[in-house]
Amino acid sequence: MSFEHNKSWDNFEKVVNSGVSIKDGWRQIIDFHKRIKKKSYWKDLETLDLEVEQQEIKNWLEALVTEEPFDKEIISFWIGICKFLDNEEREFYVIYLVGCKSYDNDDIEWASDPAYLPKKRYFVSKSLNEIDEKIKPDSDDYSFLDWILPLAYTSLALNDLIKNKLDHSKFLKYQDKIFVTTGHDSGDYLNINAIGVE
Repeated sequence: MSFEHNKSWDNFEKVVNSGVSIKDGWRQIIDFHKRIKKKSYWKDLETLDLEVEQQEIKNWLEALVTEEPFDKEIISFWIGICKFLDNEEREFYVIYLVGCKSYDNDDIEWASDPAYLPKKRYFVSKSLNEIDEKIKPDSDDYSFLDWILPLAYTSLALNDLIKNKLDHSKFLKYQDKIFVTTGHDSGDYLNINAIGVE
């Protein structure tokens, strides 16, 4: 059997939108793919401690908007997933936050015109880089898994964080809610929990 883009996406959306914790959601994502293809690294991916980094992301986001405040016109955040090159030309994952003055639930074009570009907007994700390290030797399925797993991890981590841990008051000085979308700079994305929505 082989992985299928649409089936994997449908499962991913269902899991993230169900509101489960990052731990349970990640296990469901891995279980879904594990049933399709056996891989030596599934066990390693299942046992990653993703909750530790969640606290670090919370601290980064709250410090970011406190130290570099955004203005009252910002109504949405894009939390992008991308790769940079280090000094030795090795790729590594980061996530980053920018804010925008517009939002459209069905068209991501709004995210291409950020008005809030904080200097400390980048966060090097140890978890994304661990995931990448585990799957990179798999030449058959790396490109597929490098698409779905980073998006799944980031969506689950942020959804759970916004719902259960983030101090919303630091973000809602001007608006009742701020829309949040996360995704790859190169393509697919998901609208996740808005900040300010119970």
